[in-house]
Amino acid sequence: MALEEEGERVGFLREGIYSMQSMTGYGRSEVRHAHLALTVEARSVNHRFLDIALRYPRLYAPLEARMKQRVSAYFTRGRIDITLVQQESPEGRRALSLDHTLAQQYYDALQGLQESLGLPGTIDLSLIASLRDVFKVEEASADVESDWDIIAQGLDAALQALHHMRQQEGEALARDFHLRLQTMTQQLQLIRQRVPQVVVEYRQRLEQRVKDLFAQFELDPNRVAQEAILFAERADVTEELTRLEAHIQACTPLLSSSEAVGRKIEFLVQEMHREVNTIGSKSNDMAISHSVVELKSELERMREQIQNIE
Repeated sequence: MALEEEGERVGFLREGIYSMQSMTGYGRSEVRHAHLALTVEARSVNHRFLDIALRYPRLYAPLEARMKQRVSAYFTRGRIDITLVQQESPEGRRALSLDHTLAQQYYDALQGLQESLGLPGTIDLSLIASLRDVFKVEEASADVESDWDIIAQGLDAALQALHHMRQQEGEALARDFHLRLQTMTQQLQLIRQRVPQVVVEYRQRLEQRVKDLFAQFELDPNRVAQEAILFAERADVTEELTRLEAHIQACTPLLSSSEAVGRKIEFLVQEMHREVNTIGSKSNDMAISHSVVELKSELERMREQIQNIE
């Protein structure tokens, strides 16, 4: 099967992915044919980029590039560990070989050493057989090109199982993120409702404080109004709230995107955290401070889980 055709076929499989994926998962498959039996295991953990590690019998080294290309057609991020284990097939592919020439050289060398040093003992079969490389268990030669279709079949099955698990975990993360974004939106609404009242209450406290301190003097309403205006400007978080809402709106569609969105969501969460910090620094109200704490709590939980999104 040509590489271009394989890429198109696996690429078609990826077109069916319609939600974000986790980067952790496991998949396994077994394939058995007359001359070849394989077990394929695929494991995935989080990683900044796509990192593919392959373990396979040495005779399949010429197929490594094709195996990596097949994995990369399914995933764009994560550490992917693929293990191919060749099982014993009915025909078998291992052969025992005897290096008779090497055994004779061992015998001659041992006999010469025994005579020159005058050593007792017998040079027997068990001694010769225990020496290195006299007997070898070798993999019989194989047509790796004819095996590729079988390997690709097992690899596809394991990768599809891995993809299914990553997608399931991704859907669970997406649902959790939706709930957290909804909670944040509710807190933003509370802050918006509270901000005008904070200014009113500040002016009332200011008027009362001035009256208490300077009861014998007439209160200047203009001066109090100016102080209230200055406070309102310092405590104005309208821009921060608007940007925060925009980030939430930008994040929501990413949760159902077919693309790798982990880095985009991570960037948006960083920007949300920046806006929340600014709101907290401008806030001089207990209710708003409580909402800020809730917002930071939700963002921190999202930040932890983002590391596992493709």
